[in-house]
Amino acid sequence: MFKIQFRNAQGRMVTARLVSRDETKQLADKARRDVPDASVNQLRIHEVAVDEITGDFIWADCTADFTR
Repeated sequence: MFKIQFRNAQGRMVTARLVSRDETKQLADKARRDVPDASVNQLRIHEVAVDEITGDFIWADCTADFTR
C-alpha cells in the first residue's frame, strides 16, 4: 500500500492511499507536471513496510523510487 501527498496547483494538500504501484507512479507524474517546483508541490510517497526489529508496520519513505 502506498500513501502519496502533494500540493496541487491551487496550493491544497492532496492525500491518497493506493494499492497499485502503477497508479501511484501516474499520480506522482501528474503532480510533478502540474507543479514542477519540488519545493512547492512537496511530493512525498510512503509505502507500508515491516520493521525488521519490532515486526511493526511502518510508513517508509519511497519518494526517490518514483521521482527518478
